[in-house]
Amino acid sequence: MNNQPADIRILSFNFRNAFMDRGSPHAWPLRREHCLELVRRGGFDFVGAQEVQWEPGDAETDQAGDLARGLPEYGMLGGPRDAPAECGEGTPILFRRDRWEPVSDAQGQLWLSETPDVRASRSWDTDCPRILVWARFREMAGGATTGRTVIFANTHLDYRFEHTALLQAALCDRVLAERALPGEAVFLTGDFNMSERSWPVRYLLGEPLPLPRVELSTAPLPMRDAWREANPGAPDERSYHGWGAETANSRIDYILFAGAGLRVLDAAIDHAGREGAYPSDHHPLRASFAW
Repeated sequence: MNNQPADIRILSFNFRNAFMDRGSPHAWPLRREHCLELVRRGGFDFVGAQEVQWEPGDAETDQAGDLARGLPEYGMLGGPRDAPAECGEGTPILFRRDRWEPVSDAQGQLWLSETPDVRASRSWDTDCPRILVWARFREMAGGATTGRTVIFANTHLDYRFEHTALLQAALCDRVLAERALPGEAVFLTGDFNMSERSWPVRYLLGEPLPLPRVELSTAPLPMRDAWREANPGAPDERSYHGWGAETANSRIDYILFAGAGLRVLDAAIDHAGREGAYPSDHHPLRASFAW
């Protein structure tokens, strides 16, 4: 992908929580450099990261610290979803410091619940706290702003129940709709844990849903699926592989977008394994846009 000055390159990547595989062949220290190399090589403007663990002082599980130290060219927004606030899993946003500046009064972390401002809150039968991290970014060039902005958001939806993921997705969409300026470029990345024919994804893409809850019938900010636009006639392609087992039969990771002046240049699932070793149990999803 050619990175022209007006292009935007994005990665959505579930890093696999480091607590899950301690002492195994998939332990974080054994794949840490692979993950860092994957981000560096791509030269991405934004990375929507899922299942990143904050564990300060623990060399085997502090993924957030390793990303910050290993990718100094990137800033990071977001934090753990749990209580207390110092440790736990989160969905941070990484952004290229040389091109993007977060707007201080237009960013936040919300819990996908009926009380989104309450730390670690849960609703709708979700199995654990789920969050949305979002921010408005100014484009910078030569040390000055170009006057252009984008909103970038990242999440990880519930995996057990479609109705739970739908309500979480609807909250994400409403938050972005309320904050986006007219015509502003908006991106939403995430592990949605649902196929493209599921209700949560169809809702986010603007399809009217025959639901009894009138407020969920149509998304206030209909979005577009970068992978599907780049691969319009292709069969669905799995993004979760379970360390090479390829157990899933559909894509569950997404880069969605909305706003004037955006065009998908390409989008692909990166089969990033090498010699049987994978950086995560998910394949990363990348996309580039003309802006």
